[in-house]
Amino acid sequence: MPSLKYSKLVLGSLSLIITAILIGGCKVDFEIKSTDPKEEKLLNSRAMKDERSAKFLSVNPKEENYLTFTSGTKGYKMLFYKDAIVNNFYEIHDSIFENVTVTFKYKPDNLLIYQESTYYDSEHLGANVDYLVETMKENLKGAKIKRFEDDEKEYYTGRVFKYDEKIPYNKFYAIIHSKKYKAKSVEFYGYGSCSEVDKTCNAKDERIEKHFDKIIKSFKF
Repeated sequence: MPSLKYSKLVLGSLSLIITAILIGGCKVDFEIKSTDPKEEKLLNSRAMKDERSAKFLSVNPKEENYLTFTSGTKGYKMLFYKDAIVNNFYEIHDSIFENVTVTFKYKPDNLLIYQESTYYDSEHLGANVDYLVETMKENLKGAKIKRFEDDEKEYYTGRVFKYDEKIPYNKFYAIIHSKKYKAKSVEFYGYGSCSEVDKTCNAKDERIEKHFDKIIKSFKF
């Protein structure tokens, strides 16, 4: 049988080890572990590590490099790029209005992606699709408007490429309207441009259009 002195020594050592683990654990910036490598990548993405953004986000196991954003109004969901963050300006009014802006960069290529979604759940604006589309047409200034629909929504999209003060902007517009909830619509605007305006960039990079197409098609009410 172990001596009393030996037992006290073992208990004392275990106590020190546990204390060291607890103290050390507070200082270590650990990664969230998952059995699925894709899920682990998303859980440890820039978006999920940003406190403001993470409260809206959840892992979407069907999408690579994209999370699911759930509106603060609970009125809609959309995909959200893993390296994007929700900007400081965020506005919400009960369950009837939300404005959220999102940005991220393709740093090696000096590209900045900006997107803004404005959600309406009202008879005045959300249900007035014609007005929202006309407003979009004014912003596009004659560019072609395309209409699409699926089982859940109808949506109108347009695109324009232009230079503002010699800086290229690849701009995308969309109106997304719920077919089930007639008062719900989203006014969407986004662009790709140079992150550092004194340096060149390819604002026609195909990743920009692919990203915005993916986001626009992903809205669910």
